[in-house]
Amino acid sequence: MSNLNLPRRSLLKAGLAAGFGLAGVSSVTGQAMTTLPPIPIFDARDGGPVAHARARVPVMSALLKACLGSLPAAMQWGVDGLDAAAHRWLIASGSAYVGEMDAIAALLSEKGVYLLNAAYEWGCTTLAAPAPDGSSARLLRTLDWDFDGLGRHVEVAHQRGAAGDYWNVTWPGAVGALTAMAPGRFAASINKGPSPADGSDNSGIPNLAALRLGMLPSMHLLRHVFETAPDFPEAQALLERTPIAADTIFTLVGIASDETCVIERKPEDHVTHLGVSAAANTWDYGLSAKRWGEEEESQSGSAARRASIMPHAGQSMLPFAWVEPPIRNGITRIAVEANPKLGSLRVRGYEATAGREDAAPATADLEIG
Repeated sequence: MSNLNLPRRSLLKAGLAAGFGLAGVSSVTGQAMTTLPPIPIFDARDGGPVAHARARVPVMSALLKACLGSLPAAMQWGVDGLDAAAHRWLIASGSAYVGEMDAIAALLSEKGVYLLNAAYEWGCTTLAAPAPDGSSARLLRTLDWDFDGLGRHVEVAHQRGAAGDYWNVTWPGAVGALTAMAPGRFAASINKGPSPADGSDNSGIPNLAALRLGMLPSMHLLRHVFETAPDFPEAQALLERTPIAADTIFTLVGIASDETCVIERKPEDHVTHLGVSAAANTWDYGLSAKRWGEEEESQSGSAARRASIMPHAGQSMLPFAWVEPPIRNGITRIAVEANPKLGSLRVRGYEATAGREDAAPATADLEIG
């Protein structure tokens, strides 16, 4: 895997295209931005991510071919090699969702599905705090990733597990969970852990050689939690104790106002901060507890983003009024507000502006609950 010396960001961009579908089903939209396209809702309670992908095959194929066609011919083989390497690693991880990925990959003649589902290179800002009503908890979350189309083509899948239904903010072709809300149980999201201070892990393509063998991808663990955990305490325990393949920051809120936390994870270790908690992409609580050292990339802006989201704890405001610089930036693609006690979920997609220094709404607001 380590001898594939190719531009990592370009290859992931090609692989990611396998997961982007166009709006194909109707959704509920908010009053604002009604001229923008709606975010689709897909009912995946019976067919799961495979049914979601199957409904988007022509669009997935066209977008994947378009991205692959933009790469130099000499790099075409690299996508196949990285996709095969990602497949081998995912099998070794013990993920229960490899069969789903196999079924999705079989829908396409192009490669990239496994690479998509090993992808773990993004920035995020999150806040877990009491909601303005004082009797419930709220999750605020942005996802930052420098690939066009993520915001424009975001969808919400209505999925089901043994513990109940949940809403997954996702894309066709992805089998894990990055941001989701289970009504009456909890909401949670993933932030990427710190990058090396030398910037060597800043190109966007998953560094497969750095992922621990035989341990779950964080996105697959989070989906497992939504499918099996009945409540906040069980979700917290699973997120703290299950071995994972790479450094990850989980943000979790339950149904009570005091059920809020950030869990900073090493593959086999954790530091949990209960109460009002914010996260970006560097260690904060583990560093304060003198458990872990600084591993921050100098250009991450994590401290500023974390400081900017904290004052919104418990505040009443218009939808997404908190999504302002530096929380919103040129690579912001998704913003989410979730309150599991109320069963409410809001999602907005963003894309980069012309100068690529900021992002602007690319979808109407989706409102569930």
